[in-house]
Amino acid sequence: MAVDRPSANGLDVYGWLVPRVVLPLYERASGRRPWTEAMRLGELQWRSSEELEALALAKVRRLLKHASRQVPFYRNRLGGAGLEDGDIRALGDLARIPLATRSDLRASFPDGVVAANVSPRRRERMSTGGSSGVPLEFFSDRSARDVWLGTHFFFLGWAGVAFWDARVTITSSSYPLYSATGRGVPERVARGLRRLLLGERSLHLIGIDLSVEQLRARTCQFAGGRGYFIRGYASYLARLAVEILEREVQLAAYPKVVISHAETLTPESAANIERAFRCRVVNQYSTWEVPQIAQSCPDNPDVFHVNSERAVVRLVRADGTEAPPGEQGRVVITDLINYVAPFINYDIGDWALAGPACPCGRGFPTLARIEGKTSEQIRTVAGRVISSSALSHFLLDVFPIQPYVLEFQALQTADAQVVLRVVPSSGFSAELAERLRNELEAYFGPGMGVRVEAVEQIATEPSGKRPLIKSLVRSG
Repeated sequence: MAVDRPSANGLDVYGWLVPRVVLPLYERASGRRPWTEAMRLGELQWRSSEELEALALAKVRRLLKHASRQVPFYRNRLGGAGLEDGDIRALGDLARIPLATRSDLRASFPDGVVAANVSPRRRERMSTGGSSGVPLEFFSDRSARDVWLGTHFFFLGWAGVAFWDARVTITSSSYPLYSATGRGVPERVARGLRRLLLGERSLHLIGIDLSVEQLRARTCQFAGGRGYFIRGYASYLARLAVEILEREVQLAAYPKVVISHAETLTPESAANIERAFRCRVVNQYSTWEVPQIAQSCPDNPDVFHVNSERAVVRLVRADGTEAPPGEQGRVVITDLINYVAPFINYDIGDWALAGPACPCGRGFPTLARIEGKTSEQIRTVAGRVISSSALSHFLLDVFPIQPYVLEFQALQTADAQVVLRVVPSSGFSAELAERLRNELEAYFGPGMGVRVEAVEQIATEPSGKRPLIKSLVRSG
C-alpha cells in the first residue's frame, strides 16, 4: 500500500508519519495488528487466483474441523449430510453442506451455534438491523477485530484515501462499527488520541433528515485543507445527490471520493452521486454478520473483488448449483474468521451477479454486480423477477422520472399489485403520474396493477435504511 510523502506545507505529514512511526509503535505496544493485516492484503492481492483459492481452502478446512467438533449446529449439519470435515477438498465442495438460513440460526441461538471451547470473553453480542424483515442476533469474534480493521484500511487504500484523512460518515446512527483504540477507553479520550496521533478529523451525520444545506454548512470546515472523503448509506447519498443536482447547489469543499455501503447502489444512483459530488464513487459490500466482504475494483469499477482471506462467497441457483459468470445467484457466505459462532454456507438473503476474471491482475475472485436483498425484488404474476437495479434503470433511464421526482420506492403489496411512492419535485403532475402508471404496468407485464402515490417523505426501516423495493409478499 502506498503512503504519502510529507509536503512542504505540512498538510501530508500524517500520511508519512502514521504508517511509518505511529502504527508500528501502536502495534508493538498493544499487540494488535490491523496495519500489518492491511499491508499483508496489499501484497496478497497480486497473487494468482489459484494460490488465493488454495489459501482460502486451507482456512475453510480449519474452520470446518473446529465447527464439526465444537458447534452443535454444524456438527449436526455435517453428520446429517454424511460428511466429515476432511471431505471438503475444494471450495466447490461447500455445496455438499446444507445452506444455513437466518431462520435456522435464530432457532439454534445461542447454545446450538456457539463454540464450546472458545472463551466467553471473545463473544461480542450483535444484531442485524432487520432491513430484510428477519433480524438476527449473533456473536462476532473479538479476536477477529484486527482482520476487520485491517480490511477496512486496505479497502480505503483501494478508494484512494487513508484512515488518517478527514472523513464524513452519513448513516442511520452514531454507532461506530470499528474502533482503533479498543474497548474501555472513553470516546472523548479516544477521539482526542486519534486526533493527536493519527491526525483524524471525522464528522458523523445522521442521514435520515440531513438536508443539502446542513451538509454544505458542516463540510465547509474542510475547504482549503487536506481534503476529505464521504462514506455513507447508498439511499442517503443518492437523495442528497439528486437534491444537489436539482437545485444546482455548490459545496464549499468537494470530497476526494464517495464510498457507498450497506445498501444496493444502482448504476444510475452512482452516476448521480459522481456528478453531484464531482468525484469517483466506490461501492462496498459489507454486512453486519460478515463485515468488509468486497469492494469495487480500483481499476475496473464495474467489478467487485471479494477479499477471499476474509470470506468465501458462492453464488447459487435455485437448485443449489453454482451460478456461472454473468448469471444471477443467491449469495452464500462462509466467514473465515469467526470461530465463536461461525457462519458456514450462510444464505445471507442477497442476490448478486457472478463475475469474470478481472483484467486488473488482482487474483481475488469477483462479483459483477450486487442486486440487493431477496426482499428487494418484485415478482410479477408472469414469473419475472425485477431487481432494484432493473427498476432503477427503467425509472431513471427509460421513462425517465428524475426531472419530476426527488425520491421513490416501490412497494409490492400483493402478488399483482405494486405501489410506487414518490416524493415529487415542482415538475410533477397528475398527468405525469398517470403516464408513469401506464408505463410501469406495461413494463411489469400482464396482470400487474400499479398505483402511483405522492408522499411528503419515504419512511426508513427500523435499521435506518431506505430500500428502493420493499416486498410485503412472501416468496415461496
